Amino acid sequence: MTWMIYGANGYTGALLAERAVAAGERPVLAGRNAKAVGAVARRLDLPFVVVDLADSAGLDAALADVDIVAHCAGPFSATALPMARACLRTGTHYTDVTGEVDVFEALYGLHDAAVAAGVALVPGVGFDVVPTEYLAVRLARELPTATHLDIALVSRGGFSRGTLRTALEGAQAGGRVRANGDLVSVATAHRSRRVRLASEEVTVHSIPLGDISSAYRSTGIANITDFTRIPFGGLLRRVDPAVRATLRLPGVAKLLDRGIAAAITGPSENTRADTRSELWAEVSDPAGQARQLSLVVANTYDFTAASALHAVRTLAETESVPAGAHTPSQALGADFLEGIPRAGVDVGAIVAPTGSGPRPR
Repeated sequence: MTWMIYGANGYTGALLAERAVAAGERPVLAGRNAKAVGAVARRLDLPFVVVDLADSAGLDAALADVDIVAHCAGPFSATALPMARACLRTGTHYTDVTGEVDVFEALYGLHDAAVAAGVALVPGVGFDVVPTEYLAVRLARELPTATHLDIALVSRGGFSRGTLRTALEGAQAGGRVRANGDLVSVATAHRSRRVRLASEEVTVHSIPLGDISSAYRSTGIANITDFTRIPFGGLLRRVDPAVRATLRLPGVAKLLDRGIAAAITGPSENTRADTRSELWAEVSDPAGQARQLSLVVANTYDFTAASALHAVRTLAETESVPAGAHTPSQALGADFLEGIPRAGVDVGAIVAPTGSGPRPR
Protein backbone atom coordinates (compact mmCIF):
# COMPACT_ATOMS: atom_id res chain seq x y z
CA MET A 1 0.00 0.00 0.00
CA THR A 2 1.32 3.43 -1.00
CA TRP A 3 -0.05 6.51 0.69
CA MET A 4 0.69 10.22 0.58
CA ILE A 5 0.62 13.10 3.04
CA TYR A 6 -0.09 16.27 1.08
CA GLY A 7 0.83 19.41 3.00
CA ALA A 8 3.57 17.52 4.83
CA ASN A 9 5.47 20.72 5.64
CA GLY A 10 2.58 22.18 7.64
CA TYR A 11 2.30 21.75 11.41
CA THR A 12 -0.21 18.89 11.33
CA GLY A 13 1.19 17.28 8.18
CA ALA A 14 4.70 17.13 9.62
CA LEU A 15 3.40 15.74 12.91
CA LEU A 16 1.47 13.05 11.01
CA ALA A 17 4.62 12.18 9.05
CA GLU A 18 6.61 11.82 12.27
CA ARG A 19 3.97 9.56 13.81
CA ALA A 20 3.81 7.48 10.64
CA VAL A 21 7.57 6.88 10.65
CA ALA A 22 7.49 5.99 14.35
CA ALA A 23 4.79 3.42 13.52
CA GLY A 24 6.88 1.86 10.76
CA GLU A 25 5.13 3.56 7.82
CA ARG A 26 6.84 5.20 4.86
CA PRO A 27 4.37 7.62 3.28
CA VAL A 28 5.23 9.77 0.30
CA LEU A 29 5.39 13.41 1.37
CA ALA A 30 4.04 16.09 -0.94
CA GLY A 31 3.33 19.78 -1.21
CA ARG A 32 3.98 22.77 -3.41
CA ASN A 33 6.97 24.20 -1.50
CA ALA A 34 10.02 22.19 -2.59
CA LYS A 35 12.33 23.57 0.07
CA ALA A 36 9.93 23.03 2.98
CA VAL A 37 8.66 19.60 1.93
CA GLY A 38 12.16 18.45 1.08
CA ALA A 39 13.42 19.47 4.52
CA VAL A 40 10.79 17.33 6.27
CA ALA A 41 11.43 14.42 3.90
CA ARG A 42 15.19 14.49 4.46
CA ARG A 43 14.76 14.71 8.22
CA LEU A 44 12.52 11.64 8.20
CA ASP A 45 14.26 9.84 5.31
CA LEU A 46 11.07 9.68 3.25
CA PRO A 47 10.37 10.06 -0.48
CA PHE A 48 8.71 13.29 -1.56
CA VAL A 49 7.15 14.94 -4.57
CA VAL A 50 6.58 18.61 -5.31
CA VAL A 51 3.28 19.43 -7.02
CA ASP A 52 0.84 22.33 -6.94
CA LEU A 53 -2.87 21.61 -6.60
CA ALA A 54 -3.50 23.93 -9.53
CA ASP A 55 -1.44 21.62 -11.77
CA SER A 56 -4.04 18.97 -12.63
CA ALA A 57 -1.77 16.95 -14.89
CA GLY A 58 1.08 17.02 -12.39
CA LEU A 59 -1.25 16.10 -9.54
CA ASP A 60 -2.69 13.17 -11.48
CA ALA A 61 0.82 11.94 -12.19
CA ALA A 62 1.80 12.26 -8.53
CA LEU A 63 -1.27 10.25 -7.47
CA ALA A 64 -1.01 7.59 -10.19
CA ASP A 65 0.46 4.95 -7.87
CA VAL A 66 -0.99 6.27 -4.58
CA ASP A 67 -3.74 4.27 -2.86
CA ILE A 68 -4.74 6.77 -0.14
CA VAL A 69 -4.13 10.49 0.44
CA ALA A 70 -4.06 12.12 3.85
CA HIS A 71 -4.72 15.71 2.86
CA CYS A 72 -3.35 18.18 5.42
CA ALA A 73 -2.92 21.37 3.40
CA GLY A 74 -5.16 24.23 4.43
CA PRO A 75 -7.11 26.30 4.02
CA PHE A 76 -9.29 23.39 3.02
CA SER A 77 -11.84 25.78 1.55
CA ALA A 78 -9.30 26.30 -1.24
CA THR A 79 -7.48 22.96 -1.34
CA ALA A 80 -9.95 20.15 -0.60
CA LEU A 81 -11.88 20.06 -3.87
CA PRO A 82 -8.84 20.13 -6.19
CA MET A 83 -7.31 17.21 -4.30
CA ALA A 84 -10.59 15.29 -4.02
CA ARG A 85 -11.31 15.66 -7.73
CA ALA A 86 -7.81 14.44 -8.55
CA CYS A 87 -8.46 11.43 -6.33
CA LEU A 88 -11.63 10.69 -8.28
CA ARG A 89 -9.68 10.83 -11.54
CA THR A 90 -6.91 8.53 -10.28
CA GLY A 91 -8.92 6.08 -8.15
CA THR A 92 -7.24 7.24 -4.92
CA HIS A 93 -9.05 7.17 -1.58
CA TYR A 94 -9.17 10.59 0.11
CA THR A 95 -8.99 11.62 3.76
CA ASP A 96 -8.40 15.02 5.33
CA VAL A 97 -8.35 16.75 8.73
CA THR A 98 -10.72 19.61 7.99
CA GLY A 99 -13.33 20.95 10.39
CA GLU A 100 -14.90 23.43 7.95
CA VAL A 101 -18.64 23.16 7.34
CA ASP A 102 -18.57 24.21 3.71
CA VAL A 103 -15.79 21.76 2.93
CA PHE A 104 -17.82 18.87 4.32
CA GLU A 105 -20.85 19.97 2.35
CA ALA A 106 -18.84 20.28 -0.87
CA LEU A 107 -17.20 16.88 -0.47
CA TYR A 108 -20.48 15.18 0.42
CA GLY A 109 -21.78 16.70 -2.80
CA LEU A 110 -19.29 14.49 -4.66
CA HIS A 111 -20.86 11.30 -3.29
CA ASP A 112 -22.32 10.03 -6.57
CA ALA A 113 -19.11 10.77 -8.46
CA ALA A 114 -17.12 8.92 -5.79
CA VAL A 115 -19.40 5.90 -6.01
CA ALA A 116 -18.97 5.86 -9.78
CA ALA A 117 -15.18 6.09 -9.39
CA GLY A 118 -15.01 3.44 -6.66
CA VAL A 119 -13.33 5.96 -4.36
CA ALA A 120 -13.95 6.74 -0.68
CA LEU A 121 -13.94 10.41 0.33
CA VAL A 122 -13.64 10.64 4.13
CA PRO A 123 -13.14 14.20 5.37
CA GLY A 124 -12.63 15.12 9.02
CA VAL A 125 -10.50 12.25 10.34
CA GLY A 126 -8.88 14.46 12.98
CA PHE A 127 -9.95 16.14 16.24
CA ASP A 128 -12.88 17.64 14.47
CA VAL A 129 -14.87 15.48 13.77
CA VAL A 130 -13.84 11.99 14.90
CA PRO A 131 -14.44 12.36 18.68
CA THR A 132 -17.49 14.61 18.35
CA GLU A 133 -19.13 12.30 15.84
CA TYR A 134 -18.42 9.37 18.15
CA LEU A 135 -20.39 11.15 20.89
CA ALA A 136 -23.20 12.05 18.51
CA VAL A 137 -23.61 8.52 17.15
CA ARG A 138 -23.52 6.89 20.58
CA LEU A 139 -26.08 9.29 22.00
CA ALA A 140 -28.34 8.96 18.97
CA ARG A 141 -28.35 5.20 19.53
CA GLU A 142 -29.16 5.74 23.20
CA LEU A 143 -32.05 8.12 22.45
CA PRO A 144 -33.44 7.30 18.99
CA THR A 145 -36.19 9.92 19.41
CA ALA A 146 -33.63 12.75 19.66
CA THR A 147 -34.35 15.84 17.59
CA HIS A 148 -31.67 18.16 19.00
CA LEU A 149 -27.93 17.74 19.44
CA ASP A 150 -25.51 20.10 21.20
CA ILE A 151 -21.77 19.42 20.97
CA ALA A 152 -19.02 21.22 22.89
CA LEU A 153 -15.27 20.86 22.46
CA VAL A 154 -12.48 22.47 24.44
CA SER A 155 -9.04 22.35 22.84
CA ARG A 156 -6.13 23.04 25.18
CA GLY A 157 -2.46 23.81 24.61
CA GLY A 158 -2.66 26.47 21.92
CA PHE A 159 -3.25 26.42 18.18
CA SER A 160 -1.30 26.00 14.99
CA ARG A 161 -0.93 28.65 12.32
CA GLY A 162 -3.34 26.80 10.03
CA THR A 163 -6.03 26.48 12.69
CA LEU A 164 -5.95 30.21 13.43
CA ARG A 165 -6.02 31.09 9.74
CA THR A 166 -9.10 28.93 9.31
CA ALA A 167 -10.69 30.59 12.35
CA LEU A 168 -9.99 34.01 10.84
CA GLU A 169 -11.62 32.96 7.59
CA GLY A 170 -14.64 31.61 9.48
CA ALA A 171 -15.02 34.76 11.56
CA GLN A 172 -15.78 36.71 8.41
CA ALA A 173 -18.76 34.47 7.69
CA GLY A 174 -20.32 34.46 11.17
CA GLY A 175 -22.11 31.61 12.89
CA ARG A 176 -24.21 28.76 11.56
CA VAL A 177 -26.30 25.95 12.96
CA ARG A 178 -28.33 23.05 11.64
CA ALA A 179 -32.02 23.93 12.14
CA ASN A 180 -34.83 21.64 10.97
CA GLY A 181 -32.36 20.01 8.60
CA ASP A 182 -31.12 23.23 7.00
CA LEU A 183 -27.89 25.16 7.49
CA VAL A 184 -28.94 28.50 8.96
CA SER A 185 -26.81 31.62 9.52
CA VAL A 186 -26.78 33.07 13.04
CA ALA A 187 -24.59 35.49 14.98
CA THR A 188 -21.33 34.09 16.31
CA ALA A 189 -21.83 33.03 19.96
CA HIS A 190 -25.61 33.43 19.55
CA ARG A 191 -26.11 30.78 22.25
CA SER A 192 -24.24 30.11 25.47
CA ARG A 193 -24.59 27.30 27.98
CA ARG A 194 -22.84 25.64 30.90
CA VAL A 195 -21.59 22.12 30.28
CA ARG A 196 -20.03 19.54 32.56
CA LEU A 197 -16.78 18.25 31.08
CA ALA A 198 -14.91 15.37 32.68
CA SER A 199 -12.61 17.77 34.54
CA GLU A 200 -14.67 20.91 35.08
CA GLU A 201 -17.85 22.82 34.36
CA VAL A 202 -17.39 25.55 31.75
CA THR A 203 -19.37 28.13 29.82
CA VAL A 204 -19.26 27.59 26.07
CA HIS A 205 -20.57 29.62 23.14
CA SER A 206 -21.91 28.58 19.78
CA ILE A 207 -19.53 28.38 16.82
CA PRO A 208 -19.86 26.79 13.36
CA LEU A 209 -17.86 23.56 13.19
CA GLY A 210 -17.95 20.53 10.97
CA ASP A 211 -20.38 18.56 13.11
CA ILE A 212 -23.37 20.51 11.84
CA SER A 213 -22.62 18.79 8.55
CA SER A 214 -21.06 15.45 9.52
CA ALA A 215 -23.22 14.58 12.54
CA TYR A 216 -26.34 15.44 10.58
CA ARG A 217 -25.22 13.00 7.90
CA SER A 218 -24.45 10.19 10.35
CA THR A 219 -27.32 10.61 12.84
CA GLY A 220 -30.09 12.34 10.92
CA ILE A 221 -30.69 14.67 13.89
CA ALA A 222 -32.10 17.84 12.33
CA ASN A 223 -31.06 20.46 14.91
CA ILE A 224 -27.36 20.68 15.77
CA THR A 225 -25.27 23.39 17.41
CA ASP A 226 -21.53 23.33 18.09
CA PHE A 227 -19.96 25.14 21.04
CA THR A 228 -16.52 25.99 22.36
CA ARG A 229 -14.96 28.36 24.87
CA ILE A 230 -14.65 31.85 23.36
CA PRO A 231 -13.02 34.71 25.30
CA PHE A 232 -15.61 37.42 25.87
CA GLY A 233 -18.19 35.27 24.10
CA GLY A 234 -21.13 37.25 25.45
CA LEU A 235 -19.61 40.48 24.14
CA LEU A 236 -18.79 38.89 20.80
CA ARG A 237 -22.44 38.06 20.25
CA ARG A 238 -23.34 41.73 20.54
CA VAL A 239 -20.52 43.04 18.35
CA ASP A 240 -20.55 40.22 15.78
CA PRO A 241 -21.88 42.35 12.88
CA ALA A 242 -19.23 45.01 13.49
CA VAL A 243 -16.45 42.40 13.71
CA ARG A 244 -17.50 40.82 10.44
CA ALA A 245 -17.75 44.18 8.72
CA THR A 246 -14.27 45.13 9.94
CA LEU A 247 -12.73 41.86 8.77
CA ARG A 248 -14.22 42.42 5.33
CA LEU A 249 -12.55 45.81 4.93
CA PRO A 250 -9.82 45.77 2.25
CA GLY A 251 -6.56 44.51 3.67
CA VAL A 252 -7.71 43.85 7.25
CA ALA A 253 -7.96 40.06 7.03
CA LYS A 254 -4.74 39.92 5.00
CA LEU A 255 -2.91 41.95 7.64
CA LEU A 256 -4.14 39.67 10.43
CA ASP A 257 -3.18 36.63 8.38
CA ARG A 258 0.36 37.94 7.99
CA GLY A 259 0.50 38.49 11.75
CA ILE A 260 -0.54 34.90 12.40
CA ALA A 261 2.06 33.64 9.92
CA ALA A 262 4.80 35.67 11.63
CA ALA A 263 3.89 35.01 15.26
CA ILE A 264 2.41 31.50 15.47
CA THR A 265 4.22 28.20 15.11
CA GLY A 266 2.02 25.78 17.06
CA PRO A 267 2.20 23.98 20.41
CA SER A 268 5.57 22.54 21.41
CA GLU A 269 6.02 18.83 22.02
CA ASN A 270 6.12 19.45 25.79
CA THR A 271 2.93 21.51 25.66
CA ARG A 272 1.15 18.80 23.70
CA ALA A 273 2.31 16.16 26.17
CA ASP A 274 1.05 18.21 29.13
CA THR A 275 -2.43 19.03 27.79
CA ARG A 276 -5.54 17.08 26.90
CA SER A 277 -8.67 18.16 25.06
CA GLU A 278 -12.23 17.53 26.19
CA LEU A 279 -15.56 17.05 24.47
CA TRP A 280 -19.19 16.83 25.56
CA ALA A 281 -22.51 16.27 23.83
CA GLU A 282 -26.21 16.18 24.64
CA VAL A 283 -29.18 14.87 22.68
CA SER A 284 -32.77 15.69 23.59
CA ASP A 285 -36.24 14.98 22.27
CA PRO A 286 -39.65 16.73 22.32
CA ALA A 287 -40.74 14.71 25.36
CA GLY A 288 -38.00 16.30 27.46
CA GLN A 289 -35.76 13.24 27.55
CA ALA A 290 -32.03 13.92 27.28
CA ARG A 291 -28.73 12.07 27.36
CA GLN A 292 -25.24 13.48 27.86
CA LEU A 293 -21.77 12.01 27.32
CA SER A 294 -18.27 13.43 27.85
CA LEU A 295 -14.93 12.41 26.43
CA VAL A 296 -11.24 13.21 27.01
CA VAL A 297 -8.57 12.70 24.36
CA ALA A 298 -4.91 13.58 23.88
CA ASN A 299 -3.89 17.10 22.91
CA THR A 300 -5.81 18.20 19.80
CA TYR A 301 -2.85 17.85 17.43
CA ASP A 302 -1.53 14.61 18.89
CA PHE A 303 -5.01 13.17 18.61
CA THR A 304 -5.37 14.38 15.02
CA ALA A 305 -2.10 12.77 13.96
CA ALA A 306 -2.97 9.49 15.69
CA SER A 307 -6.50 9.47 14.28
CA ALA A 308 -5.45 10.35 10.71
CA LEU A 309 -2.80 7.61 10.73
CA HIS A 310 -5.31 5.07 12.03
CA ALA A 311 -7.81 6.16 9.39
CA VAL A 312 -5.29 5.48 6.62
CA ARG A 313 -4.42 2.09 8.08
CA THR A 314 -8.08 1.18 8.52
CA LEU A 315 -8.88 2.06 4.92
CA ALA A 316 -5.85 0.08 3.75
CA GLU A 317 -6.88 -2.99 5.75
CA THR A 318 -10.57 -2.90 4.84
CA GLU A 319 -11.37 -5.58 2.29
CA SER A 320 -14.19 -3.62 0.70
CA VAL A 321 -13.85 0.14 1.24
CA PRO A 322 -17.28 1.78 0.86
CA ALA A 323 -17.18 4.02 -2.21
CA GLY A 324 -18.75 7.44 -1.86
CA ALA A 325 -18.43 10.45 0.44
CA HIS A 326 -18.76 9.42 4.07
CA THR A 327 -18.27 10.64 7.61
CA PRO A 328 -15.54 8.90 9.62
CA SER A 329 -18.04 6.73 11.50
CA GLN A 330 -19.77 5.69 8.29
CA ALA A 331 -16.55 4.71 6.51
CA LEU A 332 -14.43 3.49 9.41
CA GLY A 333 -17.01 2.26 11.93
CA ALA A 334 -18.98 3.83 14.75
CA ASP A 335 -16.38 2.64 17.27
CA PHE A 336 -13.37 3.75 15.21
CA LEU A 337 -12.29 6.18 17.95
CA GLU A 338 -11.92 3.42 20.53
CA GLY A 339 -9.22 1.66 18.52
CA ILE A 340 -6.92 4.62 17.77
CA PRO A 341 -3.46 3.95 19.27
CA ARG A 342 -1.92 6.67 21.44
CA ALA A 343 -5.06 8.81 21.29
CA GLY A 344 -5.49 9.16 25.05
CA VAL A 345 -9.19 8.30 24.84
CA ASP A 346 -11.19 8.28 28.08
CA VAL A 347 -14.95 7.88 27.54
CA GLY A 348 -17.33 8.90 30.30
CA ALA A 349 -20.68 7.35 31.17
CA ILE A 350 -23.93 8.30 29.47
CA VAL A 351 -26.09 10.27 31.89
CA ALA A 352 -29.71 11.43 31.81
CA PRO A 353 -29.77 14.99 33.23
CA THR A 354 -32.86 16.22 35.02
CA GLY A 355 -34.89 19.14 33.73
CA SER A 356 -33.56 18.85 30.20
CA GLY A 357 -35.22 18.86 26.82
CA PRO A 358 -35.08 20.78 23.58
CA ARG A 359 -33.42 24.11 24.26
CA PRO A 360 -34.25 27.41 22.55
CA ARG A 361 -32.49 27.81 19.20
